[in-house]
Amino acid sequence: MSAGPVVRNLAQVPGTPLGPGVTVAEMLSDEHGCRGLHQRRLRFTAGARLAGTAGGRGEAWYVITGTGSLDTERAGSAALAPGTAVWLEPGAGYDCQANGELAVLAVTVQAGSECAGPTRPMVRLEDCEPEITGDREFRVLLSEGLTITQFAGMIPPGRAPAHHHTYDEVVHVLAGQGVVHLDGAGSATGSAIAPGTSIYLPPLQPHCLENTGQDPLRVLGVFHPAGSPAAKQVS
Repeated sequence: MSAGPVVRNLAQVPGTPLGPGVTVAEMLSDEHGCRGLHQRRLRFTAGARLAGTAGGRGEAWYVITGTGSLDTERAGSAALAPGTAVWLEPGAGYDCQANGELAVLAVTVQAGSECAGPTRPMVRLEDCEPEITGDREFRVLLSEGLTITQFAGMIPPGRAPAHHHTYDEVVHVLAGQGVVHLDGAGSATGSAIAPGTSIYLPPLQPHCLENTGQDPLRVLGVFHPAGSPAAKQVS
């Protein structure tokens, strides 16, 4: 039996200490039927530091809030700020330090084969070209040379038709308010979403993200295998 969709809010997920001033909230993992992509949220207090090794078949990081620095074996040393995306090769060491409060969304890739890795392992949101599909906007951050695609999406107020994808996807809400509609057992159900909400969408799962607020609903998505966020089929 295939795993179904999952919606989890950050407030429901206890933070586990990783080191002095660093906690992790395991948002989506095997426990939730999300076997190919594990999503976790790291929180650093001011001055906290975390050294480790990228797991699985690599990790895609995204800075939600705060600033800091990251030293990696491939990308070298770089400043972190909101909108920074980083690819960490499997087995590669890293050393992350926060200037002030720092929140990072990390997705560990468990599925697929090894990849060559991107030409640019670190990119910034403002440097990525926006793409428009209908009334929605997205920017691809990490994809080329990888088996996954990481993208930032912007959804205006309103609701689009239900649709589905052929890929496995994990989503995290960065800003805004809304409802995720999941078509299960022949009827549409809705769950409230807000900053800190994580959503797992298995392949072919009909869904729709509705923006119920006045400001844009901003999300970060990662899906496997890699492709275009615009690729969808109306359900």
